[in-house]
Amino acid sequence: MRALLLIGLGLSLVSGCGDDEPRAMVRHKAPSVADGGEPAGSTQPGSGPSSGPAPAASAPRVKLARRPLTREDFDLTTRDPFQGFEIGDGPAEDVEIEASSIADRAAVMSEYDFEDLKLVGIVMSKGTIQPRALFVASDSKSYTVKQGEYFSRAEVLLAAINHDYVEIEVVDEDLASGLNLARGERRAIYLKTE
Repeated sequence: MRALLLIGLGLSLVSGCGDDEPRAMVRHKAPSVADGGEPAGSTQPGSGPSSGPAPAASAPRVKLARRPLTREDFDLTTRDPFQGFEIGDGPAEDVEIEASSIADRAAVMSEYDFEDLKLVGIVMSKGTIQPRALFVASDSKSYTVKQGEYFSRAEVLLAAINHDYVEIEVVDEDLASGLNLARGERRAIYLKTE
């Protein structure tokens, strides 16, 4: 049995010798239409990049107009990670909220004032679960609000959810006049531990 193993080991060593040059792997790419060749799959005789005249220089790129970004574009479930964000040149302008966008905005717990709500729980994101905050109203009814949703009669935005606090952002100063915050300003609300 040992003799067979030694013979097999010797043969494997001898068969591996002889080719000392390392082989480089070369992958050939089929010519594409953009390279001046025929599309993949064309097998007509005489067709190829050398049989016809060279194509003209590629056409200049046309810059497409981008639509303006809104707050809904930044939702965790709808944002395109490959879309670049450009900052325009010149001074920043105040953006006015259109009346139609306010009417389209659905607020959770719109029957309660913001002062009547108390933060009692936070659910952090794990896997496919979106972060949520649990609020209890003055009449002991509880509601969950997802990150990025508007809530209360003041229509404040739940901007960020952290482990022990949430951040709200005022979107409309007229509706949130009792909060003493300007539009775009944020406030942290800490979790009540009682």
